[in-house]
Amino acid sequence: MTRKRSNEPQDDGGDLMDRTGQVDDFGVVDTGPGGLAKAIEDNEAAEEAQSAANLVGQTDRAAVKRANFSRLASKRVTGVLERLSVLKNLANTNTYDWTEDQQRKIFDTIESHLEETIEAFIDAKKSKVRDKSQLRFEV
Repeated sequence: MTRKRSNEPQDDGGDLMDRTGQVDDFGVVDTGPGGLAKAIEDNEAAEEAQSAANLVGQTDRAAVKRANFSRLASKRVTGVLERLSVLKNLANTNTYDWTEDQQRKIFDTIESHLEETIEAFIDAKKSKVRDKSQLRFEV
């Protein structure tokens, strides 16, 4: 067995980020599969999106925002679909039993969150001034 010398730095647990991978958009540490490799891949994808926008000559902020939206929306929708697929596994009557009240509660909750999300997208487009000409006032 090899002993560490006392003057060598010991691993005291270090930074949580170093051990677990990446922090998502909400500040939650992702300890799932991929970890640091996934974080590096995500960063490379963002850089590719930026360079693609630059190659086309679209260096404006809107092109970068669209690329970021597309990249993140793809990941997040895929995650939602994967979780719905896992939820669907609960419909196996050989393994699980549930009441109609439990079933209703599940789908009412999902529907209300989906409606809130749809409203957030609709409201964001309504309330945001997209065209600077709308900010001008002439008499």
